[in-house]
Amino acid sequence: MTEPWLIPDERQGPDARRADLLKGLQQVRVWIEAALDQLPEEAALWWEPAPGIPSIGARVQHILRASRRLAAYALDPAPDPEALAAEARLDWLPRAIALAPLRQELRQQFEELARRIEALSDAALDEIRYVGRRRLPVRRATILHHLIEHAAHHSGQLILLARLYRHRSSAG
Repeated sequence: MTEPWLIPDERQGPDARRADLLKGLQQVRVWIEAALDQLPEEAALWWEPAPGIPSIGARVQHILRASRRLAAYALDPAPDPEALAAEARLDWLPRAIALAPLRQELRQQFEELARRIEALSDAALDEIRYVGRRRLPVRRATILHHLIEHAAHHSGQLILLARLYRHRSSAG
């Protein structure tokens, strides 16, 4: 399978930027799912390699929660910065759910986000949105780009943790 970011298209301007956001979102999902596919057993999802190093499951939940917050700033009509900041404080508290429901949540959230990005008008990509309690002015496309970058950053960690778990369980 060709990685999503390598799929050619002829779009220009805002259509190309929207397509790039969608490809980036799809690419991140491919990487996260690939990391989850590497897990040899359900216990690997919540394994912590050392004290204070969050598990794969906790990281996936963080990706989902942070992505929801960033999507709220980019796409919701009136995001509540106080409520979003309160949610951020819970980011790394794992819910210890099973792998299948976690995968389902990932798919549903990323599919919904893709639908919302596809529905944006060309002009909407450049609209200024206000982020955080300080209400920092940021273009909508920049927030969405950061959402993808953030998830990609943690995707690499997921892949490494899955490899470490496999090595740990085979070496032990």
